[in-house]
Amino acid sequence: MRVLITIAFLFSFSAFGQYSSLQSQYMFNPIAMNPAATGSEEVMSLVGTFRAQWIGFPGAPTTEALTLHAPLKNFNSSLGVQLYADQIGVDNRTSVNGLYSYRFKMKNACLRIGLSGGLSFVQSNYSDLHVFTASDDQISSNSPVGVLPNFGVGMYYTAEKYFLSFSIPTLLGHRYEDNRFQSFSNLSNYNLLVGGGYEFKLKNEMGFKPSVLLKFRVNNRPQVDFNAKVKLNATINVGVSYRTEEALIGMFEAKVTNQFSVMYSFGMPLSTIAKTSFGSHELSIKYNFVYKSNSQGPRFSGW
Repeated sequence: MRVLITIAFLFSFSAFGQYSSLQSQYMFNPIAMNPAATGSEEVMSLVGTFRAQWIGFPGAPTTEALTLHAPLKNFNSSLGVQLYADQIGVDNRTSVNGLYSYRFKMKNACLRIGLSGGLSFVQSNYSDLHVFTASDDQISSNSPVGVLPNFGVGMYYTAEKYFLSFSIPTLLGHRYEDNRFQSFSNLSNYNLLVGGGYEFKLKNEMGFKPSVLLKFRVNNRPQVDFNAKVKLNATINVGVSYRTEEALIGMFEAKVTNQFSVMYSFGMPLSTIAKTSFGSHELSIKYNFVYKSNSQGPRFSGW
């Protein structure tokens, strides 16, 4: 019976790993949370991310992700693609998502409506689980695989000094039932993400950028990220984030060149898992390709 509990625990995390696993650095790569941010860099942009969560905890999640997106010249549209590889316990998930956003021009502002759609290739290696009773043998010898669709929607409003964001990154839920993976749609399983931020310019090249991200789910208590990012000079940014009842996160960002940036974050869990974990590490690298684009418009600066 305990093996069933282990399976349920691990799969409950993998069902939502795609939207939550990259949230520590969503200001660095907002597409991780909102498909409407596609094209918001106003040039072709490539972002790679590696995240190792709850270091020291057996079966802890790891994520590798690659995002490429760009505005289309002479159009108000942008296209992109996301690749994810998540491993959580015995669950492995590889996802490919296409991204699309349409931009509405406004005076001194920009509103983007975005969609994402793709497939997740899932495998659960139950044979790697430790069997406690003979009755668990049939379960532990099973390693099901599945191909699951998914879709997401969002809105992204940007101006020179502030932004507003709303998204539902995953419209379909996934579960393992009747010896196969299944997709389902249920409002109670939607994760609604609402965020916003403002930029204050300080002395010289310094700046201060507070932001907040609220995560709503039916029948669950809302979770809030309070973030503060400080621009020390033209090259270095530092920040801190508090995720209610879950983690305290420190961030460091270096703008190596006008096109190339690196960001590292360390999260210290505040829940009971802190007793068995050495925190979470996340490293992201961004490269912006420079070319002349006709899809320029007001945007919230990422420094």
